[in-house]
Amino acid sequence: MSALPPLNGLKAFEAAARTGSFASAARELHVAPSAVSRLVKVLEGRLGKPLFMRHARALTLTEAGQRYHRDVAAAFEKIRQATSALRAPQPDTLVVGAGPTLAMRWLIPRLPAFQALHRNIEVRISTSIESAEPMKDDWTAAIRIGSGTWPGFDTQFLFTADMYPVCTPALAKSLRSPRDLARANLLQNANAPEDWELWLKAAGVDGVDLSHALVFDYPAFALQAALDGLGVALARAPFVADDIAAKRLVRPFPQSVPKGKGWYLVSRHAERGNEALGKFRTWLLTEARKRSRKRLA
Repeated sequence: MSALPPLNGLKAFEAAARTGSFASAARELHVAPSAVSRLVKVLEGRLGKPLFMRHARALTLTEAGQRYHRDVAAAFEKIRQATSALRAPQPDTLVVGAGPTLAMRWLIPRLPAFQALHRNIEVRISTSIESAEPMKDDWTAAIRIGSGTWPGFDTQFLFTADMYPVCTPALAKSLRSPRDLARANLLQNANAPEDWELWLKAAGVDGVDLSHALVFDYPAFALQAALDGLGVALARAPFVADDIAAKRLVRPFPQSVPKGKGWYLVSRHAERGNEALGKFRTWLLTEARKRSRKRLA
């Protein structure tokens, strides 16, 4: 810090160089012109070089003064910008954990609507849910599938995990009854190999050889394969809400089987006073109710 020149002298010099006179600089800095002149002289003494050529009615910068003013003015501008940025209202940040498929196929497509309503709230989505039971330390909230019972956490029910087959409209034309699935390409999620068995049993269908099903690591991959016409995927309702609405996918059969679980918004008791989270929760519940109304329509 000892290498810094007198900061009041720098302010006086920058103002005088920019306005062209000590008098104008004095009015801007709310001091007397003599004070500005004195501060500049102290600065020149510290630098060991004259910064101004003083004339009867005007000031002109010396060559050294011109070079110095360019750098000093740029430094003051950076300080002004940093100060403005600091004073500006900072957005509230929410970190929300969600499974990759739910985040990609349901939550993220709806987030622009939330941001349009609440521009001062930034929502960051984390899909690293492995070993998060039910939340990671740096998350504000999470959307998790389960029974809704997580001791020590607040939970709000969003929607069920109902399951049903989906495929392209073209492929659906060849499927007249669930028994036709025996000759269709079935797309399976490696994380839930029991889902097809549950649905087929509920639909009263046997004789379907699941050993030939195409297995994908994530539900999103199986659904993309269904969109590409590769076969029939067993979808959980929220994952395909938009695709069904847009008729990219259809339900070839009306049978829907509950998974016995649902999705919940989970948060810590300590977040009960978080206004940004409260607004996100209200919006999220509204979106979930929209999905439920469409399902029942």
